[in-house]
Amino acid sequence: MDNFQHPVPGKLTTAIVICCYSDKRWDILNKAIESAARQVPAADEIVVIVDHNPALALRLRAKRFETPVRIVENIHPPGLSGARNTGISVSRGGVILFLDDDAVSDQDLLATLVRQLEDPSVLGAVSAIRPLWETDRPSWFPDEFLWTLGCTYRGLHPGPVRNLIGASMCIRRDVFDHTGGFDSGLGRTAKALPLGCEETELCIRASKALPHGRFVFEPSSGSDHVIPADRATWKYFLHRCWAEGLSKASLSLMAGSGEALASEKTYMTRTLPQGVMRGFADVLLGQPSGLLRVVALGAGLAATAAGFALGRTRAALTRRFTSVPARALEPVE
Repeated sequence: MDNFQHPVPGKLTTAIVICCYSDKRWDILNKAIESAARQVPAADEIVVIVDHNPALALRLRAKRFETPVRIVENIHPPGLSGARNTGISVSRGGVILFLDDDAVSDQDLLATLVRQLEDPSVLGAVSAIRPLWETDRPSWFPDEFLWTLGCTYRGLHPGPVRNLIGASMCIRRDVFDHTGGFDSGLGRTAKALPLGCEETELCIRASKALPHGRFVFEPSSGSDHVIPADRATWKYFLHRCWAEGLSKASLSLMAGSGEALASEKTYMTRTLPQGVMRGFADVLLGQPSGLLRVVALGAGLAATAAGFALGRTRAALTRRFTSVPARALEPVE
């Protein structure tokens, strides 16, 4: 079905792309699609990319949505990067809003981010991404590490940012025309927690190719990102920090340490120390959870640093880093 609304002259055309892979997320996936359909004003097209799960694609095609939704199966390698690249290829909007399949968006999310892109120097924008805990939020979990859950973390300020966060990000199609798609050597898959940072790598590559452009964080609208119980654990927290360290090691080899670690230097020298001070201040106010957050800050930093060190050591020993370069994406009918 061709559900693309043909453009009005001078108006930015919009596409919403939602990537999904698991039947286990059926209920929240439907809420995510419904929130995309409720955007005011409406997107010109909504495309749902199913990552190598034919049964899920069939189930989605059988469902009646209030707004036309195009269901497409991933034609690229399995994983989030491949699914997003498929979404870029099959959609036609001049601006693409990528949403996670477990995030429910505010009604004005698309409009808020598109307003940022009316400035021709803005290449992309990201909204606030709020954690929606399925269980009680752990008292030890620090706001500074909400990035481990794909959410906006304490220390991220409105305005220009190095990179976007994938759960709720809007990017000009021109960015992909100039730089290619997401690197398929990065990005999560259904079977593992491999190298991430695919959004960071894309944004760094785009900033090099389009040096007068910038990416921005606009927190006045956003999405609620579901956090299941199995992610509200120490095990997941430390595993995710470890994976981030490995990812940053690979990214530093691909993009150079300066660009790959620029934001992390500020994060380590300002954001984390401020978090530690807040934790100890809470302890003095009679809140013992403050000490737990201090421990989590230290443990998260240690796990991330260990992953980074291991990733760099492996690269030095093998002198090889395997990645599939992102290339220009051809439209798919």
